[in-house]
Amino acid sequence: MENGKPVSIVLPDIENPLLIEGYPGVGLVGHIAANFLVRELGMEMVGYVESPFIPPMALILDGKPNPPLRFYGKDNVIIAVADVYVAPTLVNEIVRELTTYLKKRNAEKVISLGGIGIGFFKEQMDVWGVGAREELNKELEGNGVKLLQYGSIMGMSGRLLLEASRNKLDAYVILGETFGDRPDPKAAANVIEALKRLVPLEVSTEPLLQEAKAIEEQLRKMHEQMEQARKKAQQHYESIYL
Repeated sequence: MENGKPVSIVLPDIENPLLIEGYPGVGLVGHIAANFLVRELGMEMVGYVESPFIPPMALILDGKPNPPLRFYGKDNVIIAVADVYVAPTLVNEIVRELTTYLKKRNAEKVISLGGIGIGFFKEQMDVWGVGAREELNKELEGNGVKLLQYGSIMGMSGRLLLEASRNKLDAYVILGETFGDRPDPKAAANVIEALKRLVPLEVSTEPLLQEAKAIEEQLRKMHEQMEQARKKAQQHYESIYL
């Protein structure tokens, strides 16, 4: 690796970049949202993370091999995605190098997308967030995002927020409420809607909402089948022992 560093960020020179990070996490909310934006905005892969500590693999997309940790770009927007689990020590190194890149190029904004598990369902799932500074928190609240006052943000999103704030960058984390035990495209749609109030992105989240409805219908059918099986087993038990 260059200069003996464990991680190298391979990216072209993009001035005033707007970084959106969507690594896998709770409910895969950030991962779903980031990949959806890449697809809907017609973005191309512009870079990747190189490290001997990344699992040896190639991700095949549209019949072509791709690195598992990639950057997509269009104009000054960069989206960071990952398709493998990234160990905490590697996250720290990636964030350090990425923050250096962003600071040198006077980044416009650094925004992480993710989920916050609540363990139950409700009619309207909220979106929470926190910024690197008080004025950024006010900006979030002014755009309908609930301010996260206490708690912890793990992984890439938390470390990127911390490192970006230390380097005086405008950094935010936006978290969509989700049950937490399954992929949640509806939470991803909620997060994107909040993101659109912070940055000028023209994209409809309707496809994600339709995907969410399909998943909910599948879960409903599975629940009905399980309930029918339970009742049948109970009737069988009662016919033998009662």
